[in-house]
Amino acid sequence: MFQEESIEESSERIRYAKIAARLWELVKRHRAYFLLAAAYIAGSSLTKLIGPMLLRNAIDIDIPSGNYMRLLGTLGLFLLNALLFLFFTYQMSVQLERLAQAVMLDLKKHMVDHLLGLHLGYFDRTPVGKITARIQSDTDTMHNLFVSMPVTALRDSVVLAGTLAIMIHYNAKLTLVTVSLSPLLFVGMTLFIKKSAKYYMASRKLNSELSGFMTEKINGIVAVQSFNRENQTDGQLKVLNERKFKAQFTADFMGNLFFMIGVVMQPVTTAMVLGFGGVWILQGKATVGIVVMFMLYMDQLFEPLMTISEQITVVQSSFAAAQRIFTVIDLKSEIREPAKPRYINRMERELSFDDVWLKYADESPWALRGVSFKVPRGSRCAIVGATGSGKTSIISMLFKFYLPQKGAISVDGINILDIPQTSIRSMMGLVQQDIYLFPGTLMDNLKLMDTSVPDERVYSAIREMGLEDFFRRHDLKKVITEGGSNLSTGEKQVVSIVRAMVMDPPLLVLDEATSAVDPHTERLIQKATDRLFKDRTCVIIAHRLSTIKNADNIIVLGDGEMKEHGSHDALMERDGIYAKYFRLQFSQV
Repeated sequence: MFQEESIEESSERIRYAKIAARLWELVKRHRAYFLLAAAYIAGSSLTKLIGPMLLRNAIDIDIPSGNYMRLLGTLGLFLLNALLFLFFTYQMSVQLERLAQAVMLDLKKHMVDHLLGLHLGYFDRTPVGKITARIQSDTDTMHNLFVSMPVTALRDSVVLAGTLAIMIHYNAKLTLVTVSLSPLLFVGMTLFIKKSAKYYMASRKLNSELSGFMTEKINGIVAVQSFNRENQTDGQLKVLNERKFKAQFTADFMGNLFFMIGVVMQPVTTAMVLGFGGVWILQGKATVGIVVMFMLYMDQLFEPLMTISEQITVVQSSFAAAQRIFTVIDLKSEIREPAKPRYINRMERELSFDDVWLKYADESPWALRGVSFKVPRGSRCAIVGATGSGKTSIISMLFKFYLPQKGAISVDGINILDIPQTSIRSMMGLVQQDIYLFPGTLMDNLKLMDTSVPDERVYSAIREMGLEDFFRRHDLKKVITEGGSNLSTGEKQVVSIVRAMVMDPPLLVLDEATSAVDPHTERLIQKATDRLFKDRTCVIIAHRLSTIKNADNIIVLGDGEMKEHGSHDALMERDGIYAKYFRLQFSQV
């Protein structure tokens, strides 16, 4: 079960000023949309202010004067003003939506680019669902911040300031009556912001946990159903949903409570304006038109105040989401690019591991301890050992997924710390035990979704490997589902091997590449690799020792240390760990 945290323990303080500054940097890239929206907001605000003054003129001036044409002109202006208000408001909404979509697109692209450059350890520690929630859910939450908040921040500010100025101009005492209760509203708003922030932050975190949980369980649906864990999964999901409901409900309850303060204040203020205004009309200190104008303006005063709880909710949710997004963007990769990079595209002499030590975390045990070996150009080096002996750790460091804490890995005498990741990876091809295929055709996957790769290169790789029969059964136009779920594990491994060959790398790395291939296909691949490896350097991790008998050097790992190394014949003659492994495997055939 999940370890439940209190809202106080799981929440962070939202850094409004810092986040607002970073969001403004995003907005400035699309200042054209922003400036157009600001202009339309100004037009919408002004037309909203003019309407009540026109009605006041009609009531206090045009009607008493008996001038029908003047009254008709005033009403015409009122109608034109209303149409202009609709036009400005529509155009404002369009420009704000364009601004929001442009900023969201930039933010998502920036996040994806940054995530693609992060070290592999981040993805080992972070569930896929949480990552996708940051990219999709958190950025979508920020949408209303750019669509509705500029209206609140700009138009409502202009309307409030303009309304108060006009009201003071016509009757300062009645204005004082109108705003007399507003301090209560601002006290309530301050308390709401202070108390609700942690609940909005907790809600965003729990939303990511829910996304991560569902992704994990859907990906593992076979295990869930096979072991009858449906009820357990339902229970875990219920716990997460209840925690999210509690946080979101508390935040929304506070928002509704604040909204009700405004609901109560409006009729009370209306009664006060009518009471004082009515008395002053009877005393000749005010006119009917001014009181009507105040009543209309009072709606404009309370409209933003009534909706401010909703807008604060948008701000709280959006800033909580933005803080989570920027937390990811601010992550620094543990694999830093060299200050003075040295680029390579092939290996001229040798690959070398010199007294390499590796651990995945400070508190973890050593995964590799003092490993040293050389792989000359054009040779085949095989690495064998029990599960957890450190075989895959060697491959991970070769590709700079992780870096050693001690020792050095070099290519032609150049430390890989001085070689950019893209440079060293461009010269290597990787065939993994756990193979991922992308949605698309089989041809697309063999090209690694790179349309610049010519089809002939794919056909040539298939012919060289002698796998024509396999690809006659699996047409290259066949559509592959996500992860290659419509292929068997062995079929995916064949595709992965051919995919590596299509890329034509000078250094080929096979990590249990034939672990799930049937004996017939394995023999086909073995014959093909004998030809293909002739001019390539190859590092092979294998449990099937029959596939590495012809390797130039076989390294035997145990507990992260290199126990033995040498050719197959030499190791068999030594009658050590490798010989025992070999006899054990073949005694079971």
